[in-house]
Amino acid sequence: MRKIFTFLVVTILIFAACKKQHDGGCVPVTPSSESASIASFCTANGINATTDSNGIYYQIIDQGSGSKANMDSVITVTYSTSLLNGQVVDTTHFITPVTLPLNQFIEGWRIAIPYIQEGGHIKMVIPSSLAYGCTGIQNLVPSNAPLYYDVLLLDVSH
Repeated sequence: MRKIFTFLVVTILIFAACKKQHDGGCVPVTPSSESASIASFCTANGINATTDSNGIYYQIIDQGSGSKANMDSVITVTYSTSLLNGQVVDTTHFITPVTLPLNQFIEGWRIAIPYIQEGGHIKMVIPSSLAYGCTGIQNLVPSNAPLYYDVLLLDVSH
């Protein structure tokens, strides 16, 4: 009897979770489904982008000449972040550099920042699945929003 009761409770919880996710939950999108809007953004903003295998569009403005970052690196950057509609989300350009381990940044940064070296400058348009996905950031980044970053890599420490 106890096994039947446990089975019923588990079944009800699974059904309720699936129903809730299906009814109002966000459905993640793939980088390929965002590629047309990202390519259009790049064209409209004069970004001569290369696309990597993850769906990140990027343009290296300055390769830099110092160390390359890896997952064990602590990086110091200035950057600006905006939505593809031009709304600025965050900016530190020429204000206050940010220093954090690379592994604490969004996945898109962990992939693309190693494309440049210390002293480098990169523009990146990151698909939502490699940024904040369905979660977004309340009142800043909507669900499934690709993001544009303009990043200066000031320092790399290993």
